[in-house]
Amino acid sequence: MESVYELHSVSKFYDNVRALDVISLSIGTGEITGVIGRSGAGKTTLLKILAGLELPTAGKLLFKGDEIDRKSVRQLRRVATILFQTPLFLRGDVYTNVAYGLRIRNHSRESIGKMVVEALSLVRLDGFEDRDARRLSGGEQQRVALARALVLDPRVLLLDEPTSNLDRANASVMTEIIEEEGEKRCVVIATHDYEQIKKLADRTIFLEAGRIVEVGATDSIFSGPLLANMENVYTGVSRLVDGISHVDIGNGVEIKAAFSRPGRVVVHVSPEDIILSKGWVETSARNEFKGRITAVEDLGPIARLKIDTGKSFTVQITKRSLIDMGLNVDSEVYLSFKASSVELV
Repeated sequence: MESVYELHSVSKFYDNVRALDVISLSIGTGEITGVIGRSGAGKTTLLKILAGLELPTAGKLLFKGDEIDRKSVRQLRRVATILFQTPLFLRGDVYTNVAYGLRIRNHSRESIGKMVVEALSLVRLDGFEDRDARRLSGGEQQRVALARALVLDPRVLLLDEPTSNLDRANASVMTEIIEEEGEKRCVVIATHDYEQIKKLADRTIFLEAGRIVEVGATDSIFSGPLLANMENVYTGVSRLVDGISHVDIGNGVEIKAAFSRPGRVVVHVSPEDIILSKGWVETSARNEFKGRITAVEDLGPIARLKIDTGKSFTVQITKRSLIDMGLNVDSEVYLSFKASSVELV
């Protein structure tokens, strides 16, 4: 793997707030790097530094072996492009917006026309040149913003929550495009969508409070002990019913949550908060599902079970409960948890 970035003990402060805390890592080309962590972990700050929009308060950032400072940062900005969660648009049509960066770089009118058409084709928006950019759907706007980034043929594509506000269909299209671009350039994607990271990322950086707690191959990160408490993380679309969020996470499974947040969300249910039974139990829990055990992991005094309800849930119970209920792989069970146990990630 050819190294593109090297960060040596990089820290970033905003007044007295430490957003990144002594970060050291390398990022290579020809692969997709995922960045995960809770809100406030430092994901966006890291992307801004990689894009040259921010400089480290301390430590060194190297790009292709050259240190980036106030004099050289403008060159980094020419080869690294960042796509934010909510892109801004110029007034006018899609063509004007996608062509903007090319005009600044003094490309000819003929070459601009050809490159805009090619970029829109990459993001599955053929023929959208004359559409009003500000009147497009959220998913179409995000793809136009991606076309605006790709038309510059950047060496580095940085993506900050690129699908968090999109419906399932548009998110799927964006994921396909990102996967394709990962074969051509260095791609770094920061997101709460763990399923997307599992699908796309070759390597993953796990941040917590501005620090790297783990970095490595994506499969090993998600199978390791540090993410055990982050099982049952789901991306879905929330609709409000009587002030309660009903989150469709796919395959006919809808989770009810005690928060009021419409639109695309990422939620987490702790395995310890799920109650397991062999039959329906009268309960105040708003979430009740029927499923089948697909795996049992023996952890001494406790057991962790995988249960397929249309979506897979991990449930933690005592070994004694497992034995008393006579449960094993393929047993039919019922699980329930309160709406208040569902957390926004």
